[in-house]
Amino acid sequence: MIYKGLFIAAVTAAATVAWAQEPKDAPSSGNSVEPQPRGVISDNFGYTFTDSAAGNCALDFIDISGTGAEIVAAGVDDGASAPISIGTDFDFYGTAVTQLVMASNGYLSTDPTDTGPDLSNDCPLPAVPSSGSGARIYPLNDDLIASGGGFYEYFASCPRSSDQFPFNDLGCHVFQWEGATHFGGGGPFTFQVVLYDESYEIVVQHLTGNPETGSGSTTGIQNAAGDDGLTYACDSAASIPENSAQCFIHPAPAAVGIGEQAVPTMSRGGLILMVMVLMALGGIVLVRRAG
Repeated sequence: MIYKGLFIAAVTAAATVAWAQEPKDAPSSGNSVEPQPRGVISDNFGYTFTDSAAGNCALDFIDISGTGAEIVAAGVDDGASAPISIGTDFDFYGTAVTQLVMASNGYLSTDPTDTGPDLSNDCPLPAVPSSGSGARIYPLNDDLIASGGGFYEYFASCPRSSDQFPFNDLGCHVFQWEGATHFGGGGPFTFQVVLYDESYEIVVQHLTGNPETGSGSTTGIQNAAGDDGLTYACDSAASIPENSAQCFIHPAPAAVGIGEQAVPTMSRGGLILMVMVLMALGGIVLVRRAG
């Protein structure tokens, strides 16, 4: 408990507040992207997305506000955490990520020097950020205040099962924006990002209280160069409803196993072939018994 308290104090003390170099509460881009057919749209790397409306990306919120380390102090505006080591390599656009910065303005960055000032969301992705750098995960990029703080926790056994590998006991990293508010008013509302070991799945989960529901924000991912990315939705009314989840699926997850035993995957064609072989073997057994 003492070590955890020292860790929280050290990280909170290292959190940087950087006053924005761009206008506060900037107007929307004038563009908009609504959620497209799930699992069909992909970026050049091969990421696809689905959501809770499609029924295969469950809303199963992991509340870490009482157990996680507070890495962004309550009330921070246009600031970010110190770089957070995520321990195990997480593949993001083909690059092993070992640390992330959590910005009060609703994004995660792989750039350890990012102080979190990017408040004007880009729409659509990919786009070179107006401020800051690094590959980005945007659960809800907007001009936000971390009114309730930002929290981080790692689970060796994730309380929320992976949607891709529900029978595998995967670890996960959770970043939670607790009781966030919009600059100028609106909220509070809570949302989080869940990053899975081995499957590299990225899950965004939103609770209630956000009055904009996506009308002035961006939800999506993009690489460090800002030339490849996937927009779930941006600057589109009612695109991020309350109590919803969005899942970004990595095209090449690592071998996923339970303990030391890997769980094989099988295509539909392979499954059909296996059934046909079993039926043929069953027929041979019946013929022999009849003889």
